[in-house]
Amino acid sequence: MSVAHTAASTPIQSLSIPSYVHLTTGSDPHVAYNVSVALPTRAYSIQQRYSAFDSLQQDLAKACGSAPPAPFPPKHPSSWFRNPLSAGRHLSDEQLDERRLGLERWLRAILADRDPRWRSSRVFKEFLAAPPESGAAAGGSDSADQSIPDKDFSATAWTAEYTALEDAMRRLRTTLDRRDSQLLANSSAAHSTAKEARTSLVDLVRRSGQLARGLQGLARDGMTEGELQRRSAMIQRLQGEIEELGRKAGSAPKVGSGRRDDTDASAPSAARIALLNGHASKPPARVLGAAATASLETPETRPLDNEGVMQLQQQYMEDQDTKLEALTAALRRQRHLGELINQELALQEEVLDQLEAGTDRVGGKIKEANKQIKRL
Repeated sequence: MSVAHTAASTPIQSLSIPSYVHLTTGSDPHVAYNVSVALPTRAYSIQQRYSAFDSLQQDLAKACGSAPPAPFPPKHPSSWFRNPLSAGRHLSDEQLDERRLGLERWLRAILADRDPRWRSSRVFKEFLAAPPESGAAAGGSDSADQSIPDKDFSATAWTAEYTALEDAMRRLRTTLDRRDSQLLANSSAAHSTAKEARTSLVDLVRRSGQLARGLQGLARDGMTEGELQRRSAMIQRLQGEIEELGRKAGSAPKVGSGRRDDTDASAPSAARIALLNGHASKPPARVLGAAATASLETPETRPLDNEGVMQLQQQYMEDQDTKLEALTAALRRQRHLGELINQELALQEEVLDQLEAGTDRVGGKIKEANKQIKRL
């Protein structure tokens, strides 16, 4: 019943509506359609009524600027004229099955269309209670420079990421040397090179933190204590080298200083020292977090300048947003499960009431039979 979807822009692989149910409990009895959603690693199902599909159709047209590619199955005329507020409850099984197939074709057309704007919209994913997309597959960067989520680390993947970080550090060191030579030559390309170095430094700090946290997952998977200690030492050595690169990135030579004579670098005269009251000029320092105590610094923020701290903070905020979206999707699925459990409990309570009534009738008949036996 499902059609696979191979596009990499969405985690949803296929959609289908295999059945529908009549929900008679509560003050609003209606027909709900079971929507099956298949993801790359698991599958789940939710229940939605026809009015929810109709609202989704309108929300998609409003959010995306045009209606979805497939026609939406309309309401059945005969049931609509009979009772507009409860049209779905008066449809026959054939009409309900026809509507189920139409809704299924409509969902599959959105998923399979070449234009991803409908299936990538937030309202479509909220309707399906789907998890958010992962941002790890963004284009434009080398595969070795992309971060690996902590939960995906195996022993081999951890070693490969460590090797990739060593290569990235060598490239950063080369970039910093090129920046220094450009500054000494008063080249206009020094600014872009320095910006490239800062971006690479922020990426190194973030990935090294993920690598350090990845050891916790390896410990849970049963890695030996000796191997964990060896890898912890590797992480410490790696972070030390990153701190050294951070200090090198923060201490750049003066622009055009490579063209000066050696006499220009002579010590300041006594008159100049007296003029400045014997106080040397203060070296430049980071403004962000300057008033914070040293205990608040971490190995990730210590080697960064203002722009690097801002980029790292932005990355943390994006990660938190992604986790919150995943949590929202999980809570939405839990809500659907709770509704299903509530409906099942109401149905079981109805069955128990019928069983109790039947038991009372049988008990009454047994009493009457006992009376007749005593008379005989």
